Amino acid sequence: MITLKTITTIELSSLCNLKCKYCVNRLLVKHPARQPGIMSDEIFEKSLYWLDKLIKAGTQMEVHLNGNGESLLDPDIVDRARVVKALMGERYVGLCTNGLKFTQELALEFKRAEIHVDMSVHSPEHIRKAIYYHRQAGLAGVLNPGAMTMPHNWAGQLEPENCVPIEYTIQCDPLIDGRGYISSEGYVSPCCYDYRLTGAFGHVHDADLLELPITDFELCATCHQTIPADIVRALRQERIAA
Repeated sequence: MITLKTITTIELSSLCNLKCKYCVNRLLVKHPARQPGIMSDEIFEKSLYWLDKLIKAGTQMEVHLNGNGESLLDPDIVDRARVVKALMGERYVGLCTNGLKFTQELALEFKRAEIHVDMSVHSPEHIRKAIYYHRQAGLAGVLNPGAMTMPHNWAGQLEPENCVPIEYTIQCDPLIDGRGYISSEGYVSPCCYDYRLTGAFGHVHDADLLELPITDFELCATCHQTIPADIVRALRQERIAA
């Protein structure tokens, strides 16, 4: 049985200050299953509780403080990043931003907190100055052009006119590794593409979260990531046994 072994993402914000046609965030804010906003202190504290559990278990190696939204819209982003870094120690803590709200002050704060900050090229007009602040501060992180160079259709969830044909497949490591993405509302899904939370297997308030089975779900059938045959067989046998 696959269970939660590492929290790959804590979605501090499910809001965004852009409405890119190639992104699901503009769909997320309209979906009845979601309550877009900034993660509450209660959900954040509970996320830290599970993060600490997995660190002590020796399976938590890194964590990202972003999801299907813009992390810098969280007014407490720096303080929360510091808390997570203190918990993670030498392990990687990072986030990705579109740069619209990135300032020289933020760059220096993230540098002092030892947070990796990737800059995503969604708005060239704004990212230019953000990159300058990033370099001046000597921040760790990369310029991420994935929105342009590695397009995907969010496992078939985008409208056809906003999709670029996918000509590659990769292995689904998130499911294999027992990864969990914590939404801003506290639900835990194995997949960061899962903006509707159809694959959510638990919530941070579940006392038995680390014992709940992680399995494939409807998006797996339309995704460019493939699950190895032996994992598929094992999941099928578990469902039959249940």
